[in-house]
Amino acid sequence: MTFIPHLHTDLREARLKRRGATHDAKDVPTGLHKEYARMEKIMLPQPAAIAMPFGEILEKRKSYVTGNDNGEIPLHTWGTLMGLAIKKRVGSTRRNYPSGGALYPIETYVITSAFPQSAPAAFHYNPTDHALEKLWNLTSDLDMTKLVYNPDGLFSTIIIFTSVWQRSSAKYGNFTYILALLEAGHMSENILLASTALGLSTRPMAGFDDNSVTKLLDLDAANEQPVHSIVLSS
Repeated sequence: MTFIPHLHTDLREARLKRRGATHDAKDVPTGLHKEYARMEKIMLPQPAAIAMPFGEILEKRKSYVTGNDNGEIPLHTWGTLMGLAIKKRVGSTRRNYPSGGALYPIETYVITSAFPQSAPAAFHYNPTDHALEKLWNLTSDLDMTKLVYNPDGLFSTIIIFTSVWQRSSAKYGNFTYILALLEAGHMSENILLASTALGLSTRPMAGFDDNSVTKLLDLDAANEQPVHSIVLSS
């Protein structure tokens, strides 16, 4: 019964002691992200302005109870969704969500059958270039609904957030765990609100198959692990 309080206390105290930190704070680079330079890079259109008032977006946001697994999501919709939610700002290392120390340990992957003129595939989002880097096509026997638990409906896309732990732990040590989960939450809410304005159905899914997602994205689990997901359909 005391597991959670002790875990919370240990991680909060790590903030003061920097347990596990390996560098002086001033020596840790900010604003980093992965880049798959050898993969096909699909540039996304710049985000369009959202016409729906912010209050209406908040009122309409809900987790879907039905969805579909067919139909393309247009390129301009991808551009607005990713651009407003998680793109890096022009001329800055900052993005439209907070990150502990501006270290941005969270990476974004998209597993989808809804990308225009593409076979079902896995992508990585490059926030500097505002582009999706195509990693590889999905196998014909992959059932995306098996990657998450109790999805309550069909969907065409899973957005996966992973944490590259060392990017932040060099400065914050074990406190990185809390900071990374908070960051994934900030990013998730941006995606959910932008999706609502764009008429997309979404549902955040904390329950997913860690091993299957790690294998599908070819992650080095010693350094990078999935921490959150959102399922999406048009």
